[in-house]
Amino acid sequence: MSIIPRVILRVLAWAGIVGVIVGAGLMSHAVVAQQQYDPGLYSALSWRMIGPFRAGRVNAVSGAPGQPNTFYFGSVGGGVWKSGNSGRTWTPVFDSQPAASIGAIGVAPSKPDVVYVGTGEADVRDSIAFGNGMYKSTDAGKTWAHIGLDDTRQIGRVIVDPKNPKIVFVAALGHAYGPSPERGVYRSRDGGATWQKVLFKNDNVGAIDLAFDPVTSQTVYATLWNVRRPPWFIYAPANGPGAGIYKSIDGGTTWKEVDQGIPIEGLGHIGIAVAPTNRNRVYAIVDAKEGGLFVSNDAGATWAKVSNDKRVWDRGWYFEKVTVDPKNADMVYVMNTSMYRSTDAGKSWTAIKGAPGGDDYHQLWIYPDDPRRMILASDQGAIVTEDGAQTWSSWYNQPTAQIYHVAADNRFPYWVTGAQQDSGAVGTPSRSRHAEISVRDWEGLCSGGESGYTAPDPLHPEILFGGTVSRCNVVTGETKNVSPERGGAQGQFRHAWTQPLVFSQADPHALYFANQFLYKTTNGGESWTQISQDLTREDPGLPPNLNEAAAADAPAEKRRGVIYTIAPSPLRASMIWIGTDDGLIHLTNDDGKSWQNVTPPAMTSWSKVVMIDASPFDINEAYAGVERHQLEDYAPHIYRTRDAGKTWTEITNGLTAGVYVQTVKADPERRGLLFAGTERAVFVSFDDGDHWQSLQLNLPPASMRDLAVHKTDLIVATRGRGFWVLDDISPLRQITDEVAQSNAYLFPPADTISITPGSDNGTPQPRDEPLAENPPNGAIIDYYLKSEASGPVTLEILDPAGELLRRYSSDDKVTPVNPDSLSIPAFWVPAPKSLSGAAGMHRWVWDLRPTPPAPRTGGGGGGGGFGRGAALALPGRYTMKLTVGGQSYTQPLTLKMDPRVK
Repeated sequence: MSIIPRVILRVLAWAGIVGVIVGAGLMSHAVVAQQQYDPGLYSALSWRMIGPFRAGRVNAVSGAPGQPNTFYFGSVGGGVWKSGNSGRTWTPVFDSQPAASIGAIGVAPSKPDVVYVGTGEADVRDSIAFGNGMYKSTDAGKTWAHIGLDDTRQIGRVIVDPKNPKIVFVAALGHAYGPSPERGVYRSRDGGATWQKVLFKNDNVGAIDLAFDPVTSQTVYATLWNVRRPPWFIYAPANGPGAGIYKSIDGGTTWKEVDQGIPIEGLGHIGIAVAPTNRNRVYAIVDAKEGGLFVSNDAGATWAKVSNDKRVWDRGWYFEKVTVDPKNADMVYVMNTSMYRSTDAGKSWTAIKGAPGGDDYHQLWIYPDDPRRMILASDQGAIVTEDGAQTWSSWYNQPTAQIYHVAADNRFPYWVTGAQQDSGAVGTPSRSRHAEISVRDWEGLCSGGESGYTAPDPLHPEILFGGTVSRCNVVTGETKNVSPERGGAQGQFRHAWTQPLVFSQADPHALYFANQFLYKTTNGGESWTQISQDLTREDPGLPPNLNEAAAADAPAEKRRGVIYTIAPSPLRASMIWIGTDDGLIHLTNDDGKSWQNVTPPAMTSWSKVVMIDASPFDINEAYAGVERHQLEDYAPHIYRTRDAGKTWTEITNGLTAGVYVQTVKADPERRGLLFAGTERAVFVSFDDGDHWQSLQLNLPPASMRDLAVHKTDLIVATRGRGFWVLDDISPLRQITDEVAQSNAYLFPPADTISITPGSDNGTPQPRDEPLAENPPNGAIIDYYLKSEASGPVTLEILDPAGELLRRYSSDDKVTPVNPDSLSIPAFWVPAPKSLSGAAGMHRWVWDLRPTPPAPRTGGGGGGGGFGRGAALALPGRYTMKLTVGGQSYTQPLTLKMDPRVK
């Protein structure tokens, strides 16, 4: 009979030290410290990835010639990943670099340890993420060097000379929202040490694709594209003049346009590929008014359309990639809503990979020595086949989900919900009932879609609202359309890709939704009240960074904006802030009967108010995150008001220059503690935004789209790496000047709740399955040492009677795991460790058990000295005692029962 141990989940204490913090938060602004703190005060905090393991969009893929099982993919928001087992498992290899959006990967055929990466996706979605140029690895992805082209922002293709790994070409699409000279085709002959712009038309026309002649790399093909996005939401971007196909026969030094027979009207994105077995056979998949697949049989001199099948070329701004089989010039693949294959040189097509929902496929790479081996990029991730597309590896092993917003429900343990781009809304528990969080735990949700908000009902956790708006029961799946737009006329309501939907904290019955108007329901969406007029700009105008095509593509109606964020005050139910994507902030104090325009004077048209958060301490205080990259302003912008919008102060000191803001949130327990998410990182402020410092810790770079504080946890929704949780941020709430100046400090812990730990109830999950950790299994104890301890550091747990229950010491002898003595692989056995006496913050976990007895001489074992089997501590009030340098520090620790236990 096995004994199931118990673990501990900590929650917020509403009394004691936390109560003191809350009380202090209600004082004047003068109590907020005007400084930054040493990151060593919170360095032991660690972000925990909780999934989902349902991949996000991939545009860039490559294999490694000569290494048939090695593959790479580049996520549009989650970095570069590598597999050495044909996609069975994937490892991130680019997290050390600041860019997360990957546009292209080029592996040197003659030396596959040389890998080039172009950052910045080039699919020109409305939520396109930018890069910072080119990177290179000479050790197959172990280390990277930034090699220039910083301001190209979006890169469509990287190709490496088949015989010389130092010769590389880059197709730089350039800025998506404005003109720039950093676009076109670049060439390096010295491995990226220097670059030459070898094909450039003008500041509006960039390069999107490249291909070598299979016989000589002196012959290179390139395609150009003039594309622009406006700041308002529109599904497809605008194509301007200048697109075409170009050819060089002198290694890229000079170029000639070779697109006789390619349609001119509406010409946009062109994908190009040369048949490896027939250098004269060139394929082009063309987006134009009369687009289709075109073929040249004379090396580009002339072109003829061989297919106008819209399945293979429609929505060309998003697709238009073509790949030719390395052994058969007539076998060609095109990626669209399915992957299509032609065996007759493009005349007819068969879908060989796809699904009814439309997976959307992008790039295909085929292993040159064995065409059955391929890697395919899609909206759902990267997949590998070894049998010519008969079967594929999974995309449910890549935690690269693109999440727009995050909302936690009130279940225990709580679930985290959000909309995942291209796949639909998703929810995952913060703690699994299994040993780890896995595919058995997270699930698709019945409301929210791929881009909307999710809003769990605070009074009925099984009820979820989402999208524009539907209501569903996450247990039964019952779904109902409860949108305030029901019965509306075509075009009556304006939308961006994501529209806000939030509950009021002051009145948990009140749910708000917005398009250009604001709506309120208090009966679960059965009826709605419109509580505002159109709150967008009457005439926001056209920004100067648009080209003629994008300006001409503007809707006829001058009003094009929407309400983009809603912030009900948590202190007063009738007080609501809203922000628009065309640059306005409005406030109502009477639940929408009247509205005030309280826009900061510095905010011009098309400044997108991405997030407003109303203060949990002062009804006159609010914070607004604003981004203007659609206006070619990539700087971070956060505004703070303390007088209900009469005046605003910009608070960005310490945020990374040139990286715009996505969200800002105030901690509900400590006044002045703020969190901000930018397009690449998370930041914290301890002084109400006057100074910011990094809270990135172990979090990989990604677009930090939203943040939420749930009791003692901080949650981030990333657009490229799924959900992450910073477990128990109590130390952040308690850091003060006194703590910073202390030689040692024992942080007061939050209450601890005893719950049954996760168990697989049988055979555990194999370690090569996609798994995420549960929260720490025990009471979390945090302490800080200003400098390294000169003697032993001890931590003692005293029971309610003051008797010693458990003792840890930095002098405890740790016996390393001996794999030769185990009957199972060593990775199943946790590595033992001792209490740390090093300088900085430390996090220790007590398992609620007494000090285990000394092992018997000659005992067998495997227990590792973890005290398993001993009785757990009972609920009650315990004492933690830290001793360092001859001085002791104590704090109370309250242990409570699982609230689900009856």
